[in-house]
Amino acid sequence: MEKVKSFINNMWLSIVCRVLIAVIFILSGIGKMMDLENSVKAVYNFQLLPEWAIEPLGYALPFIELLCALGILFGVLTRLSSFGIGVMSIGFFIGKLIVLFVQGRSIDCGCFGELMNTMASLTIWMDKPMLILCLILIYSHNRFSPGIGQLLSDGWKNKFRWIW
Repeated sequence: MEKVKSFINNMWLSIVCRVLIAVIFILSGIGKMMDLENSVKAVYNFQLLPEWAIEPLGYALPFIELLCALGILFGVLTRLSSFGIGVMSIGFFIGKLIVLFVQGRSIDCGCFGELMNTMASLTIWMDKPMLILCLILIYSHNRFSPGIGQLLSDGWKNKFRWIW
């Protein structure tokens, strides 16, 4: 168990996790922001949500992805941002499973918006590793180092330990 804790608390592992997650979700958020109507269309194409939820989610998702990615990259509310991206990854994975295996459809998931066409059958393989990287950051003691979170005093770090 000590080896696992040592591995998860390794500063270099945290940096690699932060950079990987941040780059993927910054690209995803920006790609969707380039054409918000297509972001809404991508949510609609899944045919999983009620009509009233599709448009608000389609417009909000790129901004949520970008904010979480920037939080992870700069070490600001890293645990909360990792939790957000982890929840999104679970939701994306379940949505793609339903579309592919229950509905039997192959769709462009819109994961990277205008930057590239992405099929759900390919991007489904990204969701589990993203969740694992997020879990590493959530449990790591070095999740904000180096970053803005490192500037906090130990007292503030302790007060914000559940979200920072």
